[in-house]
Amino acid sequence: DCARTINKLGAETVTVVYRRAEEQMPAEKKEIADAKAEGVKFAFQNNIVRILGDKKVESVELIKTKLVQKEGESRLSPVNIENSNYQVDVDYIVMALGSKPQQYVKDLGLELNKWGNIQIDEEYRTSNPKIYSGGDLAGIKGTVAWAANSGREAAKCMIKNIAK
Repeated sequence: DCARTINKLGAETVTVVYRRAEEQMPAEKKEIADAKAEGVKFAFQNNIVRILGDKKVESVELIKTKLVQKEGESRLSPVNIENSNYQVDVDYIVMALGSKPQQYVKDLGLELNKWGNIQIDEEYRTSNPKIYSGGDLAGIKGTVAWAANSGREAAKCMIKNIAK
C-alpha cells in the first residue's frame, strides 16, 4: 500500500525490496498485481545491506538472497548470497518493517513512547525529523485500514515538508 500510494503521488520510480520470493510476500496476490500494473517494481529475493549517502540518501546497497529450509521452520528463510552485492541509486527510502520497532530503531537512535512504539509528532515525524513512521511501528490502531491510512498521511506530510 505504501508503494502504491507513493507511486500515485507522483514518484518517478518506486521499487519494493523483499528478501523472500513473491509467493511468500504477506500481501494479497491482487494487491501485488495491481501494484505491478500501476508501475511499481519489485526486487524479490534481495536484502538491504546498508543505506549510503552523506547528508541525504544517495543509494542503497542490496544483496541477493536464496531461500533455504531451516530445521524446525515451516517457512523458507532468506540467506544472503555471498558476493552478490550491488548498489542502486535512490532518493528516498520508506521502510515497512513490522510491529517490533525495537529491533529496527536501536541503531537509528529514535525515541520510543511508553508502549514501546516509535514516538511521532502530528506530522508522523520521529525524533529524527528526516525519518517518518506510521502503522504498527508508531502504535497506530491495530487494523490494516488504520495502518494504511497512517502510511498515506505520512507520505502526504513527507511531500509537504520536502517541498518547503
